[in-house]
Amino acid sequence: MICIPIKQKEIGSLFKDLKKAEKTGDLIEIWFDELQNTDFKKMKDILAKVKKPIIYKASSDLEKIKNILQMKIDFIDLDIETDKKIITHIKKISPETKIIISHHDFKKTPDAKVLKKIAEKITKKGSDIIKIATFANAISDSFKMLEFLSNLSKKHPAICLCMGKHGLITRTSGHLFGNYLMYAPIDLKNKTADGQITAKELKEIQQLIPKICR
Repeated sequence: MICIPIKQKEIGSLFKDLKKAEKTGDLIEIWFDELQNTDFKKMKDILAKVKKPIIYKASSDLEKIKNILQMKIDFIDLDIETDKKIITHIKKISPETKIIISHHDFKKTPDAKVLKKIAEKITKKGSDIIKIATFANAISDSFKMLEFLSNLSKKHPAICLCMGKHGLITRTSGHLFGNYLMYAPIDLKNKTADGQITAKELKEIQQLIPKICR
């Protein structure tokens, strides 16, 4: 599945991107906390018309989370350091919303033992989906991550990828190793992480891979 991330400060710009994202992706990730002067009623009306699943990329502001979860939200992405009480509360007020708990390392990709400990910590916090994003300083880091993903995804829904130019292979072929979804913006000016390629490019690569592997 291809997830289109949207990070806008104004509702008008968000609405324009939503219309484009619906035509391109399978899911849409919205960074609600980036919006200025959020009109929750207007947002609720807009999201009611969106037919694709929505991911809320959230901070740890419980009051804002409560307001957003009153809308049509299918997934919520929380940082690994989020207090477990907040996670428990989210499950109580919105049990149908799947919880992604994510860990980011913007400097390196640790070894498999450390990655395993991170995944275990995320699982204990009550995640439905494990997300681990690290920085690849060499192509070998991406191979390491894909091998880890291949094993992890057999036991638990997971999103594992590497940031940076050396992480490109995890973004183009991660689905072959069990990635629950793949992030790709509408265009590069809307990318939310180092190393992302556009949804159009990702689709073209996904269509090409089976032909190469024949």
